[in-house]
Amino acid sequence: MTRSSTDNDASARGAVYIPGTAVSPQTKTPVPSGHVKPSPPGTSTDAEGAATAQEAARRVPGSLLVTTRDKLGLSTAARKLRDEQISARVVYFEPDARTNADLDRITEGVIAELHAIQDAGEAQRPRGKDVAEIEIELIALLRTSLEPLVDPHRGNFLRLRLLGLSRWITTLFFESAIARGDGDTAGSGSAVATPEQAVYRAVARQHGAIVDGLKAMRYETPAVRDAALERFARVERELQTDLLTCTAPELERLLAAFLDVVGAFFQERFRPNLGEFAWAVVRGSGVARTATTGAHVPERAFNRFREVFEKQFLDELVLYAQEPLLARLSETPEIFRPETVAFVESPKVFSAVCSVMCDGFYDHLRSEGMLDLPTGWRSIRETV
Repeated sequence: MTRSSTDNDASARGAVYIPGTAVSPQTKTPVPSGHVKPSPPGTSTDAEGAATAQEAARRVPGSLLVTTRDKLGLSTAARKLRDEQISARVVYFEPDARTNADLDRITEGVIAELHAIQDAGEAQRPRGKDVAEIEIELIALLRTSLEPLVDPHRGNFLRLRLLGLSRWITTLFFESAIARGDGDTAGSGSAVATPEQAVYRAVARQHGAIVDGLKAMRYETPAVRDAALERFARVERELQTDLLTCTAPELERLLAAFLDVVGAFFQERFRPNLGEFAWAVVRGSGVARTATTGAHVPERAFNRFREVFEKQFLDELVLYAQEPLLARLSETPEIFRPETVAFVESPKVFSAVCSVMCDGFYDHLRSEGMLDLPTGWRSIRETV
């Protein structure tokens, strides 16, 4: 199988934020040299901690998830969204392409032979190497394979993946800003923060009526009608650009906080606990029972391996990130809007983290010979 993506294409198209630089919906910025770790919460005295919590609540209206149940609920929702993106968007062949019946029969025969070889290997497994031994080998191999990726002093994996993540979150943020102004959502009752938002909302609410009105007019030629519709579409695009431009400063602050917290997660939680993580993934997925030739995860076991891997990853990330993120957001002098706080705790954001980071892990494990990836399994958004 051929690797379908690299660290540089691990994210959706869009603008990118790098800490310490400006962001806009129309420009991209250079690759960062690193990220600043957030100050860990809970290091002050009780009185200082109470004052900090009150200030955080003021600067971050709506707060973030507090209970473990809520956090795990967010993790579950993000994992479900990730599964839906993969299962709904994978394209194995062109739907309109004609298939050859003889070729299909040959393909089915080859697959049947491969399964027979795998089954034979299962039956002929050396007696001296049982499932428990293979499980131990898989745990050790998974840990040693992942450890260099999350070591900031060994390679560029984290830096490039965080760069890709910033692009994806930028796209999601701007999509969210536009959606809040569209007709169905503009009447949600949230307060208007800028004149650009007000004008865009007003036009978006009347979009259908304006288009219908333009079409209903009498024109000297069809070309004049088409030009009028194109002119209105251009006005809408300009209003969208104005709206995104005025939200860019808030996005810059948001990404600075979020990417710092994600970077700190890998150094403070994920990397120190790689042994426990590898144990939970290998034991929970049961892949040792399918590894017929030693410490290797075959293609047929990938789905179960991925399910457990991403559950463990997202649970750890969400449980870690909420308090540091709240503390980090509260450090900025400006107050974040409630819809911005709601965005950063949405399943879409954590699903994006899972897609960018875990897909990179899987590609690396495949290159190390530990993992076989099914052809075309990756979501379309991750490969564009």
